[in-house]
Amino acid sequence: MMAIKILVEPDNEPVTLAEAKVWMRVDQSIEDSLINGLIRTARMHIEAIIGRAMITQTIQQTSTAQTNTGIIDLLIAPVQSVLIVAKINADGSENILAVSDYQVDIDNNRIAVGIIETGSAFRLEYIAGYGALASSVPEALRTAILSQTARLFEHRDGEAVGISHSVQSLLSPFARVRL
Repeated sequence: MMAIKILVEPDNEPVTLAEAKVWMRVDQSIEDSLINGLIRTARMHIEAIIGRAMITQTIQQTSTAQTNTGIIDLLIAPVQSVLIVAKINADGSENILAVSDYQVDIDNNRIAVGIIETGSAFRLEYIAGYGALASSVPEALRTAILSQTARLFEHRDGEAVGISHSVQSLLSPFARVRL
């Protein structure tokens, strides 16, 4: 069982409307609302592909811990801090763990809760993202959003739009690999 929910959305996007319009060579303001929506869509799509939050946001994750290690992988990186670790009981109630009851490995985006019984589920709340400002986001990711936003804008006639090879190349260094 694994589920992700965004509890607090980012306050802003990694690229501005003005930056996107310059990238797409759009001068008029009649489609500003559409372009803003496409920026958000491109960001969310790219975040889903790479398993990373670009701008600071609060994540809720429900997961089971690995039986032999008690490790829970945090699915959205980079993790800034962990707010809550709660063990979900069989009856659906929760026990919030004290900070001393788990160890956070920020560098590897995981939590260790110790050896637990098979199938133990946990609800986690944590803050993830490169930072609160667009300037915190790596330039390659910002470029990928601009490129994908332009692609969505150009193909808004309902034609299925995927990620271009150039965007895939920009994203490849950020893809999370677990062994």
